[in-house]
Parts: sequence; C-alpha cells; structure tokens
Amino acid sequence: MTEQFTNKLYRIPDAFDVSEENRQLFFESMREMFLFHYERSQVFRNICAQYHFSVSQLNSFADIAHIPHIFVTAFKKHRLLSLAEDEITLTLTSSGTQGQKSQINIDTISLDRQTFMREAIVRSQGLASDNTVNVMVFSYDPSISGNRGAAYTFQKYAGFAPVNKIYYALQGTETDPVFDLEKAITTISGYAEQGLPLRAIGFLAFSFITFKEMHKRGMSFKFPSESLLLTGGGWKSHTGETVTFEQYAELVNKVLGISPDRIRDFYGMVEHGVPYMSCSDRHFHVPIYAHVCTVDAGTLHILPQGETGLLKLQTSYIRSSPSISVLSTDLGAVYSNCPCGLKGEYIVLKGRAGVQKHAGCAISASQLIKL
Repeated sequence: MTEQFTNKLYRIPDAFDVSEENRQLFFESMREMFLFHYERSQVFRNICAQYHFSVSQLNSFADIAHIPHIFVTAFKKHRLLSLAEDEITLTLTSSGTQGQKSQINIDTISLDRQTFMREAIVRSQGLASDNTVNVMVFSYDPSISGNRGAAYTFQKYAGFAPVNKIYYALQGTETDPVFDLEKAITTISGYAEQGLPLRAIGFLAFSFITFKEMHKRGMSFKFPSESLLLTGGGWKSHTGETVTFEQYAELVNKVLGISPDRIRDFYGMVEHGVPYMSCSDRHFHVPIYAHVCTVDAGTLHILPQGETGLLKLQTSYIRSSPSISVLSTDLGAVYSNCPCGLKGEYIVLKGRAGVQKHAGCAISASQLIKL
C-alpha cells in the first residue's frame, strides 16, 4: 500500500487551505488509512463489524464522520497497534497524575507527518518567527521528561524561532521533578534585561502562579510586541480552581506587557495527536489534516454543526495505531466562519465530560511548587 493520498496531504504547507481539492484529498487519505488499519488491526476490524461499517460506506467527505471510533479511555487499558513492535520508534503517555495513563505508539513515518503538521499549523497562524527569542518553558526539562506526551509537545513548540536562551521550569529527576518558583522569576527578569522577545510555553498552572507572584511583588516588564505565550493542559490554577482567559490575559499584560491576542492555547490529546491551535479570537481551529464533529452522548448519533456533544476527532496521519477516529470525553461544538479570518471549522469547548482527566496539571503544580 503506497499511501499516496496521505503522503500528498502531509506536504501541503497551508494548514487552513480549505479548498474543495483539499477536502477531497483528506477524504481519499482517510479512506486510504481506514483500509490500512482495517487490514492490520483486529481490534479496529472488530469495532467496524460491531457498527456494520465497511469501506463501501466511505464514498464522500460527509461519510468520514461515520467511521467507527475508539473511545479514548481504551488507550489506557490496551496497547493498540497496527504495525509490528519493531516498527514503533516513540511511545508517548498522557500527562495525568492519577490512575492509568493513556499511551500512543508512533512509527517514523507517522512522526514525520505529525512534525510537518505541527509546523504547518504554527506557520499558517503566523506564529513562527525568524527573530531571536528567549524561551521559558513551563514544563519538564528534556533530560527528565521521559515519555510524557505534553512535555514532548512543549519542547517542539519551543523551536519555531531562533533561540538565544531557554529554561525549562521543571527540573530535578524524572521521578522527582521540582518546580522552583524563584528560579522561574529570576529567569524571566533576566530575559527582560536583554530586550529580546519572550516565548513562554507550557502548562498554564505553572505560568499562572509565576506571574501571580511577580505581580504580588510589583514586578512589571514590557517585552517586545512579538512575544508569545502558548499554553496547554487545561485552564486550572495550581490550586485546581478554574482560571478564565480574561483573568490570565490581564495578569500577563500587567506583568509582561503582552497583549491578549499574543496569548494562544492549544487543545489536543496524546491519543489523537493533532494540535488544535487557538486564534486571536480564542477559537480552536481544525486544520485540513483533521476532521471534528460532535456526537450525542446517549445515542452516539452525529450532531449538526453548532450542537454540543462529545467531540469525535479524526485524522489520517497515523499508521502505527488505529486511532484515526477517536471519541473524547470532552464536550464541545463545531462552528464555521471565525471572525479571525482563518478558513474552515473551529471548536468551542463546552466542558469536560470526564472531569478528572484534566486535573493532572493543577495537581502537579500544587505538589511541585517550591517556595
């Protein structure tokens, strides 16, 4: 199997070029990878049989939504593969701190496609830069990150501008990481003296407590307008309380002088692998490499655009695991025509059907902050 349509899709540099030609290419790619996993994964074949679904029912773009899903929690209990073990080059786990962790296993081709996709999304939103920056990563140092999926992702997002200096806020060891608040504050202060743009990336809980403490001490800087904050991992403080965007943006502006439109968030999960980056209007945009719809939690019927349901996330980049169609525990709705001008659909999160799932970052922060 040549995977010709899929290989072609993951060479398109504009992640939001939602043309009819690209929609057809995505359909062909999904059909191609449906067959790939159907032939290689007994689990996926059994799921398709349960839903009485076959490739004969994949005839148009609209049919993609009906590809049978694997529920996201299955990745906590099973090592789901469509390739031989010796073809797996990377295993990543979810960032939760309690209970079983989800994992995804990736081969080299899938990893290359994901790398291309991530860079295309960042560049297509105008967030890459040729100017040298200082980077503050509110996540694990690579030497202690192990196979944590979120840490791996944050490391990658640190690479879309030439780096002068970079500091990872979680140090220590893989089994005993430590967040040193004083060191984080000292590092940001030192960056401010150099006058370069700042890129702050990572878990919101750690950045929030840092900026909150800086504000408490009366610290206020004016980083260049090109500076960027990129958060992920859920909008919880270190105490587990919900932090609104407005609260966070006001704090960031007071402490760092960075405007709200330069604060971006991304939604995603290790089991799916596609990053949904927020725009200046705080909407999570669906790139041409993915499809998102909502389903009724009771009937699993596909819902019309704009109706709230469980998010069903679909992508064709992955060949190592039959996760081309994943049903999440997150509630959301899908819309079109974002005021920001990006073409295509976007996601608005409405809540978590699985509340425990995203408590991990806040729990970690409360445990690891060293005052």
